[in-house]
Amino acid sequence: MEAYMVWVWLAAFVLAIIIEACTQEFVSIWFAVGSLVSLIINTLVPIWAEVIIFAIVSFVALILTRPLVKKMTERSARYTNVDEFVGKRVKVNKAISKFIAGEVKINGIEYTAILMENSDEEILEESIVEIVALKGNKVVVKKID
Repeated sequence: MEAYMVWVWLAAFVLAIIIEACTQEFVSIWFAVGSLVSLIINTLVPIWAEVIIFAIVSFVALILTRPLVKKMTERSARYTNVDEFVGKRVKVNKAISKFIAGEVKINGIEYTAILMENSDEEILEESIVEIVALKGNKVVVKKID
């Protein structure tokens, strides 16, 4: 029943709200709830009980709301048209070797092409290759026999 604890819990509440407002993720809202409950019961229980109640309420709020918060903030995968390139067969416009990137044309646009990491062969111009993956803005290819 210390009078200064009102200010401690109020400061904890305000600080948690400010931190929450400054971030894009939910990181401190549960502590705001715990400090608010401790602020309300400040005059009813001793300091040690306030701290325990703060911890329990914050933890319970976290456990009960985290799945909902996670579902609300979950970002879905964003697919683009480049995903359709994998598996496509194209003609090489510029030779490709282990250490030198080449070029392929896909849908009228030229892309830098590199070999798969475990491949040592050189792929000559006019050869047909299959796109096996995308690595940044490059297409990873393998030679078609």
